Amino acid sequence: MPQFFTVRGLTWPCARPGPFARRHTGLALLVLAGAALAGAVQAAGNEIVVGEIIDQSPGWIEAGRDYVAGAKTYFDLVNTEGGINGRKIVHLVKDGKGDPAAIAKAAVELLGEGRADVLFGNIGDATMRTLAAAQIGEKQNVVLFAPLTGLPSTQRQTRTVRASYADEARSLVRHFTGLGLSSFCVVSSMGEEQKASLGAVREAIAATNGPAPCLADIEDSGRDARKAAQLIRARRPQAVIVLGDTAVVGNFVREFPFKTLGVAVGALSLVNHTALIEIAGPQPARGVVITQVVPAPQKEAVPIVREHARAMRKFRDEPPSHLTLEGFIAAKTMVEALRRGLTAKVVRREDVTAALAGLPEASLAALANEYATSASGGARMIEVTMVGGDGRLIQ
Repeated sequence: MPQFFTVRGLTWPCARPGPFARRHTGLALLVLAGAALAGAVQAAGNEIVVGEIIDQSPGWIEAGRDYVAGAKTYFDLVNTEGGINGRKIVHLVKDGKGDPAAIAKAAVELLGEGRADVLFGNIGDATMRTLAAAQIGEKQNVVLFAPLTGLPSTQRQTRTVRASYADEARSLVRHFTGLGLSSFCVVSSMGEEQKASLGAVREAIAATNGPAPCLADIEDSGRDARKAAQLIRARRPQAVIVLGDTAVVGNFVREFPFKTLGVAVGALSLVNHTALIEIAGPQPARGVVITQVVPAPQKEAVPIVREHARAMRKFRDEPPSHLTLEGFIAAKTMVEALRRGLTAKVVRREDVTAALAGLPEASLAALANEYATSASGGARMIEVTMVGGDGRLIQ
């Protein structure tokens, strides 16, 4: 089995001190453990190989780290209980760095030398755009399952579990209009991934017969947040929706005193609220509304949340988060689909592809919701949370 992990890739470098440095180290150790497991299981010749392309670029490293940790936790749990119909899971991770050439190389290595049966949980918009442009799913007859992105699927072989960015943006508009707010501004970095969300915000506001939202551009790094904040302040909206990652949102709310101004601020689920507090500060971050696509990880009355919390305590030395829970649910959804769909004694990639690609989108959403919520009918769940005074998310 080839070694896919470099020293640099395993350190999960973090620009901020404190708890994030410890969490980077923890994930490096769990991936190292996965590499050791891969060698042992491959030698047994009785495994299902799950490949995953991550993105350690600044905009995705924190969300991706938690998502991978949650998925890896479920795979570890399944392996201790005998695997998928007796077959152990080998989890191989390769960093695509958010760069098209590196992403393509990672896919070739995972599907070639790595003999991956499925590409699961690929992290980031750039990763999925690159794989879609190369038509990896169709050309390699492999399913891209549960990617961590809210971009709409453009590949027949892609199976999504989470809600889209556009769906989350619509939910924010509904939440704010339900509170009686009618004038909006949008702060957005102008990448391809923000276009659909911006369009959804405009459509949702138009459906309420409200005025069109004002728009303020912001760089991906958030360095020009003060300029965006000044523009928004001059327009005096009742609510601001920020379409960007944690750095964008954190820098903006640090410069925009929305509570003093009596303005609501909302962001999408890939924003890590703990990192948001570190970037913006506890007081500026308090009150920011964030959509979520899974239940709160503290709601242990929900069976999947309780299972996730117990597994995190057993296999990981870090607290659960919405994104570790999302990765856990995505992994469980895939494993259950494979348990139901794999019947052959010798499992090949085409068998895994048939089991996953043959699952209709509505059935997939219903299967995920079976764990995440009591909702049914195939609609992917979206909840609205807010950063509380104690730094925790409240509903």
